[in-house]
Amino acid sequence: MSKFNNKLAARIIEMIEQDLFGISEICKILHIAPKTFYEWRKTKPEFNEAVEAAIDHREESLVSSARMGLKQLLEGYIQKEERITYVPDKNNPTEDIEKNRVVKKKHCAPSIRAIRYVLERNDKMKEKKAEQPSQQRPLIIEVPDEETKRQLMIFRKNDFRTGGAEDAEIVAAVDEELKMEREKKAQMNRIESKKQERSEILPSSIDCCLPPGYTRRG
Repeated sequence: MSKFNNKLAARIIEMIEQDLFGISEICKILHIAPKTFYEWRKTKPEFNEAVEAAIDHREESLVSSARMGLKQLLEGYIQKEERITYVPDKNNPTEDIEKNRVVKKKHCAPSIRAIRYVLERNDKMKEKKAEQPSQQRPLIIEVPDEETKRQLMIFRKNDFRTGGAEDAEIVAAVDEELKMEREKKAQMNRIESKKQERSEILPSSIDCCLPPGYTRRG
């Protein structure tokens, strides 16, 4: 195993930041085994932190370059092309001198693909934000009476806009929903009443089943 030293560690960090080689290539160039590199990361906390920082810096640089490239594709850019002609130097035939230089500039139009990518990404972000409120705790509003609740439901059915009470379909849908709620509540009350009746009847039933001379203890 190669011996760890600060100079070698600094060189590794520098090569990681430059992003010119992979880890295996860096190890090969510096004549260390990949196993040694990963062992150093486990046993040398400062070295491991430096490697993590170098990787983060490399990723930030890549993202920055990608954003600049995307910006150019979205806005369009000027591509410059230079053509230089050389001729032998009269005073020194072994050397060439520049005879003329032609510079051509070409405007590159924005990329439709890049624009579509940004727009689609923006739409996805908006959809994600729109989904977030539904995942949060719902807002609960207590109303004093049934009619107030009905008016609020109509308001909600009309996408929180006024005028819903004038729409017969919305009103009918709300009234039907309230009717179903009342029926469900009445059914729950009946079930609860039956449970209560059973609990009241149960003690006397038990008394009937006790042997003669025994009474149920309260």
